Amino acid sequence: MREFYRPRLVASKCLEFDSCRYDGSMIKSSIVDKLKNYAEFYPVCPEVGMGMPIPREPIRLVENGKEIDLLQPSTGVLFTQQMIEFADEFLDSLPMIDGFILKNKSPSCGIKAVRVYPHGGNSRPRTDGVGAFSREVYNRFYQLPVEDEGRLRNFHIRESFLTRIFALAEYRVLLESGNFNDLINFHTRNKLLLMAHNQGLLRDMGRIIANGKQRPFFELKMEYGQQLLKILAEPASVPADINVLQHAMGYFSKKLSHEEKIFFLDALQKYREGKIPLLLCQNLIKSWIIRFEDVYLNKQTFFDPYPPDLLEITFI
Repeated sequence: MREFYRPRLVASKCLEFDSCRYDGSMIKSSIVDKLKNYAEFYPVCPEVGMGMPIPREPIRLVENGKEIDLLQPSTGVLFTQQMIEFADEFLDSLPMIDGFILKNKSPSCGIKAVRVYPHGGNSRPRTDGVGAFSREVYNRFYQLPVEDEGRLRNFHIRESFLTRIFALAEYRVLLESGNFNDLINFHTRNKLLLMAHNQGLLRDMGRIIANGKQRPFFELKMEYGQQLLKILAEPASVPADINVLQHAMGYFSKKLSHEEKIFFLDALQKYREGKIPLLLCQNLIKSWIIRFEDVYLNKQTFFDPYPPDLLEITFI
């Protein structure tokens, strides 16, 4: 069984942590609730953090020329600068973080599809905004996984998010206490996972490892870590996942029956069409890993990317 290190996650405090929304409510999120058993959370409510009460009059994003302000319509007060100052103070206070789960469509925490109103008007808003706090998160942590609780209901998005945060958590621990052999082991066990994200960057990372003994280890692991952030900055694509699954199938191609191969290729097509999650295709390979006792593939994190208890297809 793989050892999983606890990711450090910033989360909107209204998601399962506190009744701090503008109306005094709290949002239920099954994925956040379940992750409490596996992650270290740093909850934050930016609106309360910058001094607003619970409950409070709503705020919204408004256009101001080329700028986007944070306005409380009932009072006419702008909170744009206060939010920037709070975000700077809070984000500066964090330890090394592995990802964010923020409240969807919130004027402070929304990561996309947030309403942006014409300044001073009540006409129909556009829906392509980013929350004022989230803008500061993106400015600083643009390479980290950032999601909202609404998007994490989608099992493809959730699979990718979980895969990335647990990989980053493991490397963060290596940064703190690992040695050169630990780095080699990390790279070896994560080869297929990294291949699914970017084969070119994977080759670059391999070259860093190959030339590593001639360099100070601190310098080496920082350069490798920069490449790791870059390769995990975007989710793996479905075609890239399928390429890795087909690559892994090649280890067993002479040992499988024609019917098994057809069944597996049919599963890949269903995954391509969005009808089944990646984990079902991974489990087919895992069954062959166990059956044929393949030591190399058995160590690959691609087939065991996060704790099994988080594998549910549906969260509400």
